[in-house]
Amino acid sequence: MKFLVLSFDDGTVYDERFVELLDRYQVPATFNLNSGLDDFVWYCDGHPIRRPRLADKPEIYHNHEVASHTLTHPWLTALPDEALIREVGEDAANLSRIYGREICSFGVPFDACGEREIRLIREHTSIRYLRLSEMKAKYDFTVPADPYHFGVNALYQDEDLRDQLRVFAENDLDRSVFIIAGHSYEFELNDHWGYIEDLIRYIKSLEGVEIVTFGEAAARLFPV
Repeated sequence: MKFLVLSFDDGTVYDERFVELLDRYQVPATFNLNSGLDDFVWYCDGHPIRRPRLADKPEIYHNHEVASHTLTHPWLTALPDEALIREVGEDAANLSRIYGREICSFGVPFDACGEREIRLIREHTSIRYLRLSEMKAKYDFTVPADPYHFGVNALYQDEDLRDQLRVFAENDLDRSVFIIAGHSYEFELNDHWGYIEDLIRYIKSLEGVEIVTFGEAAARLFPV
């Protein structure tokens, strides 16, 4: 099994255009969303980045996985236990209500998440699969020991991403996974819409690789 996962964070207005590209090529992805930040706007290099009201267009993610990313995108390690459980548990419940589906996956905001945070999420929320934000060693396609310790293999804009993907497609492990992470607003800020479409076409061309959502990859790698 060789699973390739696209895992994109934050749920900004640019997800809609990204989803149109993904649907055109029939490529599934996982979108990690914050249900407590509707209409929130922040600025990146002077460019406004806006989050939509998620309930206004729930159909956007119809062909994709919706995963929790906390209510308000805090640093998990800075939160007391109860606040952390609320950030994750309520976000998952809100997303389940908006999208009418079970929310079992979680993408860690920022890059701070230790064993305390993982234990609280595992024991007190509906989350069964967790994607960390930490980068794995390059060319490490191994599956973690449990479904709460998936790392990121590459960012979508890495200069050597295609080389990494080629090596991944040629690996001879019995089970392997490659997770690409990013944010759709980066396509707008960096004028990468053409680049991301070329990347989608490239990953579709990889032989022997299944492009799946994070939740599907985790469920098949760790069947109950």
